[in-house]
Amino acid sequence: MNILYKKTFLPNNYIAEEILLGIILIYPNIFSHVMSNIQKEYFFLESNYILYINLEELYQSNKLDIMNLLYKLEFQNILNTVGGLKRITNLMKQSQVFIFSTKLNFYLKEIIQIIKQYYIKRLIIQCGHNIIQLGYVNNINNNYLYNKAYHYLNTIKDKEDSNNKIVNFKDLIIKKLLNIKNNNLKEINQQKPLRSRFSDLDKIISGFTNGDLIIIAGRPSIGKTSFVISTAYQIFSYNKISILIFSLEMSSIQLLNKFMAIASNISIEKFIKNKIQHQEWTNIRQICNQLFKNNIYINDKQNVTINYIEDISKNLIKNTINIKLIIIDYLQLISLITDKKHNRSQELSYITRKLKLLAQFLELPVIVISQLNRNIESRNDKKPLLSDLKESGCIEQQINTKISISLHNDINLININNICNNLIQIKNTDNKITKFKKIFNLKIKQKIYIFQKYVFNCFISKKQFKILLTNNHKYLFQYKWQRTDKISKFITINYIKQSNKKIQIYNKYIYNITFIKYEKSYDLNTEQYFNLVCEDIIIHNSIEQDADMVMMLYQQSIKNENIIFKEEKIIDLIICKNRNGPVGSCQIKFINKTTKFKTISKYEKQQNNFI
Repeated sequence: MNILYKKTFLPNNYIAEEILLGIILIYPNIFSHVMSNIQKEYFFLESNYILYINLEELYQSNKLDIMNLLYKLEFQNILNTVGGLKRITNLMKQSQVFIFSTKLNFYLKEIIQIIKQYYIKRLIIQCGHNIIQLGYVNNINNNYLYNKAYHYLNTIKDKEDSNNKIVNFKDLIIKKLLNIKNNNLKEINQQKPLRSRFSDLDKIISGFTNGDLIIIAGRPSIGKTSFVISTAYQIFSYNKISILIFSLEMSSIQLLNKFMAIASNISIEKFIKNKIQHQEWTNIRQICNQLFKNNIYINDKQNVTINYIEDISKNLIKNTINIKLIIIDYLQLISLITDKKHNRSQELSYITRKLKLLAQFLELPVIVISQLNRNIESRNDKKPLLSDLKESGCIEQQINTKISISLHNDINLININNICNNLIQIKNTDNKITKFKKIFNLKIKQKIYIFQKYVFNCFISKKQFKILLTNNHKYLFQYKWQRTDKISKFITINYIKQSNKKIQIYNKYIYNITFIKYEKSYDLNTEQYFNLVCEDIIIHNSIEQDADMVMMLYQQSIKNENIIFKEEKIIDLIICKNRNGPVGSCQIKFINKTTKFKTISKYEKQQNNFI
């Protein structure tokens, strides 16, 4: 009896699937190429799906041939499930016409493309079904719906482009040699960093590199936004590019007033009160002409999510090729829509990670303005440290885990609340690899964050030096800090050993790292230093490492009366971290009237003995 199916089947091409499987059976050597382009879920028919999985397993064990396949299927009692011996031989017969063709590679590429194309169509149908189901769910925020739908479509796009991201050295070398031979100046210029045009700063950082996340931090009213806008104007006017700004605190009109004042050297008060004199219009016309050629896009919507920023950036840049820089003011105002309750430091860690991925995806620098922790207000020395930007690297909450606070005294983490207000001693490496240890009197931060984390056990030897840390906590590895999830077996980390009242730092090989459990953990933060000792292992206590560059603005208390200007002040710019080059510091001048930052001239440095 014939059955009439009224419903349409999902898009598929089972004949192309069968031809591909037959070619693999006859000519197993091509499977390495097939496996890099075809995944098991691409197959529509279950029998083809099962065959491909078994072929993949045989290839990985270096036993791919027809006899081993038959034995394997028979041993698993699934030979009849895939159609038996007769169907397998029919697959091979069906593919004979392609095997002896001189265009085998061409046919193989086309077959793979057909299978992949139908798989993408099925994904789109599934995505549409999921979006329809979301539309019927009550009490869901519209932003969540947009983000979820966008996520579904991005997943499909990632599937389609997954194989295009694989490159090999042979192709890179050929491309590089051709660029050198042809002197491809256009490509070279595209790869040049965007210079800030502050000469002293550019000597240190050499500009902002594409794909980098740059954090600009400082205390309130230090001039973070003015510095970033001054930098943006100089990049905009010199490089003739467009810029996208997310202003989460200031309105677009306030930002425009600041930009026009910086660009024209006219007092910002005149723009606010709309009292521009006749002779000042020449400068304004020149700025407007620049804006007509290129543009600065401002989004001043408040209470935005990281997904909103990501969506707006990708869509705008898709339609505006010349955007080469994104600025966000400021980090702590970005929200995170989620049903789960997270500590704010965890949310900011997730947000900075997303911003770093956005910079890499769009291949441009992303500058983010950030505030500092209030720890700086409680210190005598107001100079900001890298540790003033908070992270959530944690030590596992365990009764036997102790933190060394002096040579002969340990504090148990379970009793941390009892000693928070006491002045204690914490062993610290002073950020340098030295043979002898120093001891500092420090206070532990009174807030101890507690949350659930994945905990790993790191064995420094077979029987000794075992420590439990979360995945993003860092060990001292030679001269740099290394996260737990980035450490490989048999690399060395630094630990401390005391002998004859001398404390020395030794290198020890990691024997093994194992996952233990999902456990409660503490985030312990000292006020001044970003390392401490736990179970004799030197570990990190600093900011989330997603940023490629961290710069902090700081004004020293001025004792020299000669350099106190009524309309100007000198700001120290500290480069705390620079993944692409050295760290250091320089000084720049802030002009109150126009809210503009300028490079200090050689004459001014000589007159006032600036550093």
